[in-house]
Amino acid sequence: MDELIVRALALAEWDAFRNLRLAALKDAPGAFATSYADAVKRAPETWQSLVSGPANQIFGLFDGAQLVGISGAFAWPDDASEETATLVMSYIVPAYRGRCLSGLLYTAALDWIRAHPRFKRVIVAMRASNTASRRACERHGFAAIQTALRNWPDATLEDEVVYELRL
Repeated sequence: MDELIVRALALAEWDAFRNLRLAALKDAPGAFATSYADAVKRAPETWQSLVSGPANQIFGLFDGAQLVGISGAFAWPDDASEETATLVMSYIVPAYRGRCLSGLLYTAALDWIRAHPRFKRVIVAMRASNTASRRACERHGFAAIQTALRNWPDATLEDEVVYELRL
């Protein structure tokens, strides 16, 4: 294992992002809002637009040159005031889990969000049973604000918990 680093992905890295995101959707089909079946159909231009834009940035956790984790910061489209950001797509390959590495991804994404003064709060949504993500959120100061039953892409019903961090 080389030194682990987190950095913003460059547009040219869209294919590596795509490959890890699709692997994440296969590995944890019920953990994300998107299904593998839907994501695999996306055009290259869609993947490229997800990597980086004026209202979003994907971050990568690298072991040397190998992408082993991702997380994204996006403007939340459901907020008409455009003051809410959301953390999305957080995933670390199984061999790297259990080392609190999600904190590195969260810190990078939150730093990006804080560098955009329009954002006044950050939200993260997850399955109620996702204890690893819950702990990562709580370590960064997020608090649960809403719970609602949701039909997940793996066809299970479970509560989705929304966490908020005021900036």
